[in-house]
Amino acid sequence: MTMTDVINLLRDECRQEGSQMAWAAANGVSDAYVSDVLLGRRDPGQSILEGLGLEKVVTYAPIAKEGA
Repeated sequence: MTMTDVINLLRDECRQEGSQMAWAAANGVSDAYVSDVLLGRRDPGQSILEGLGLEKVVTYAPIAKEGA
């Protein structure tokens, strides 16, 4: 899932809840924080991700060497 997918999911969840403010209140975060995430000013943290039923997973992969 990309960051764009996460933002779109948050946007959809806010619509279903009725507003950004309502979603924020239901999930224990500020509406300003939700707005910042939706506008790309901040990355979603654990509280928002949990509210969306997501977790952050970081992966690392080796760089392919030329000719290999």
